[in-house]
Amino acid sequence: MLAEYSDAWASSQMYSEEIYRCSPTIGVIVREYCLAQYEASYPAGMQPAHLEGIFCQSGQLQVTTAQGTVTTVEAGELLLVTDAAAVRNFSFDRGCFRCIAAFFDHSAAGESFARACALLSGSPLHLEQVQALLNAHDGCTVIRNTTWGASCLASLCQLSKEQRGAYFLLKLWELFYLLCSWQAAGTVPHETGYCDHYQADVVRSVHDYMLAHFDQHLTVQELARRFQLSPTFLKNCFRRLYGTPIHAYLKHYRLQTAARLLCTTSESVLAVASSVGYTGTSQFGTAFKEYYHMTPAQYRRLYHQKNVQNR
Repeated sequence: MLAEYSDAWASSQMYSEEIYRCSPTIGVIVREYCLAQYEASYPAGMQPAHLEGIFCQSGQLQVTTAQGTVTTVEAGELLLVTDAAAVRNFSFDRGCFRCIAAFFDHSAAGESFARACALLSGSPLHLEQVQALLNAHDGCTVIRNTTWGASCLASLCQLSKEQRGAYFLLKLWELFYLLCSWQAAGTVPHETGYCDHYQADVVRSVHDYMLAHFDQHLTVQELARRFQLSPTFLKNCFRRLYGTPIHAYLKHYRLQTAARLLCTTSESVLAVASSVGYTGTSQFGTAFKEYYHMTPAQYRRLYHQKNVQNR
């Protein structure tokens, strides 16, 4: 999926670099990506018997399969995808998407995985077992909210480029081993529920409507009624597409817009608060400080001070 674009990105404004290709581990390549283009979308496909492990370090990745299933991956989450997912396209947004990704060719990498698992359990596991496990979940699984993701993210930040590739591969071997163990115990984590591409299109229309009317009082019930959706479905599908609950997404958008207005206009704090949908400065000031860790006035003053220093 990402692999087919690596060479093109490496020669563009978007950063892509191979950081690990170890000869004893034939069939595995690890790359780092820093993809700065906003809301880029690409057609995608995968060769047979290939597996990609994509660990999101910042930003957001969305994957859409040929069946219309939409999967969203956030920072600290790992996407495992095989050719069985029949990925149609993928996109990334939120400004800058950073990830570290490993690409596996089963026929070449299987022996290395079997040897690594034999050290852990005394008996080898096979990469085909991981492939079959993922295929049973439509070939596309996200590992979310786990200590594995948190520890991996923290450790990668502390390692040199030369160390990150080998460490990430080691962590994937560990996770594959755990997945096979969880399968044996009948407790494999997997995604439940999805938005098909028609439903996703409607929820994207809700998103666009929200941003066009963000200065108004909006509720999930009103949005659901306007777009003829179930409120529960709207909340679940919106979170799946955008990685954040509706109310939190709208609140953050309002506060980010307010921050921009504080820096680029001379409007009073009350006027800025009103223009982004707040009825008074008290509630606005509390929300702003919670998000930016300073008051609106402090934020404006700090921005202007930095501007003066940079001149």
